[in-house]
Amino acid sequence: MKEQSRSRRWWILGITVVVAVVIAVVWLWLANRVATVQVTTVRTQTLKNQVFTSGTVRPTERQVIDYTSLPQPFSQFDVAPGAQVAKGQTLITLQNAPQKSALQSAQQAYSAAERTYSQAQAQYSAAPVTLQPQLYPALMNAQAAVGQAKAQLANAQMAYTATLITANFAGKVLMENPMGVAPGGSSAPLLELVGSQSQVLVYVSEVDAVRLRTGMKATITSDAYPNKTWTGHITLVAPYAEQSTSGSGQVEVDISAPTGFNVPLGYAVNVQIVSQTHRNVPVVPYNALVQEGANYAVFVYQNGRVESRPVTLGITGASVVEVTKGLTAGMQVVDNPPANLQTGQVVRAHD
Repeated sequence: MKEQSRSRRWWILGITVVVAVVIAVVWLWLANRVATVQVTTVRTQTLKNQVFTSGTVRPTERQVIDYTSLPQPFSQFDVAPGAQVAKGQTLITLQNAPQKSALQSAQQAYSAAERTYSQAQAQYSAAPVTLQPQLYPALMNAQAAVGQAKAQLANAQMAYTATLITANFAGKVLMENPMGVAPGGSSAPLLELVGSQSQVLVYVSEVDAVRLRTGMKATITSDAYPNKTWTGHITLVAPYAEQSTSGSGQVEVDISAPTGFNVPLGYAVNVQIVSQTHRNVPVVPYNALVQEGANYAVFVYQNGRVESRPVTLGITGASVVEVTKGLTAGMQVVDNPPANLQTGQVVRAHD
C-alpha cells in the first residue's frame, strides 16, 4: 500500500516537472519571437482640401408680393407672366376707386387755381399803377390758393401711388397667382419678379465653412447639362449657422454664376470648392495612425526596432493625411500596427 502511494507521488512530480519545462520552453519561444510588420516610406505629396456639395440656382434679385403685404385688396395685374419690366413699372393695381377719384378732383382743383391765378396776374399787370394796390390782395389770395391746391394734389398723388405696386428693379415676371393660394391650400405669392442675374446657393457644414472665403473659385456642374462645367466665385459666406433638419449646423454660401451659365432657376447643381492646397508635404496612410486619446501617433521603424512617435496632422486626402509635425520624408512607419506593438520592440519589416 505504501509502495503504491510513493509511486503515485513520483508520477505526479514527474508530470509537474514536464509541465514546468513546457511552460518555460513556450515562454522562451514567445520572448524571443520577432514580430513581422509591414512598413511604408513617408513621402511628399500635394494635397487639396475640397468641399463637395449640391446647391440650387437662385436669382440674385427677387421681389415677392404676398396678399398679407398689401395695404388694401387686390384689383388687377398690370403685367403678364414672362414679361420683362423696367424698374418702377407698375406690377399690380389695388382697389383704389376713392384714391383715383380724389386724385382727379385734386388735379381739377389745381388746374382751376392756376387759371384763377393767371387771370389775377394778368389783371394786375394790365391795370394802371394807381389801381394795382387794390388788385394786389386778390393776386396774393390766388397765389396762396395755387400753393394749397398743389399740396392737396401731392397728397392725393401719394395716396393713389400707394395703391400701385411697382418693380423694385428691372427683371422678368416669373409667376402670378390671382388667388394667392397654393394647390395644397397654403398661402402662395401673388406675384414674383426676378432679376436677370442668377447665382448658386449651397449649404456647407460648419467645419467646411470656416475654410471658405469670398473670391474662392467654385466648379459648377449639372446633371441636366452633362459635359458642361462652369467656374463661379464665392460672393458670400454667411457669418452665422442655421440648424438643418438633422440638427447639425449648416452655413449658407452664395456663388456667382459666370457668363454663359444657362441652368434655369430652381435646378439642382453640383459644386466643388478647393479651399486649401498644400504642396509637397509629408503624408502617411490613414491605417498607420494610432489614436492616443485626442491625439495621434505612428510607429517609426529604424534599425530593426519600432518607436511610437506623436504626430500633428494637417489636411486629408483620399487615402493619406498630411503630417505637419513629427515626421519627415524618407522615414519608415508601420502600416496597420498590431495592437500589442510596443516602443523598442524588435521587429522584422517588409514592404
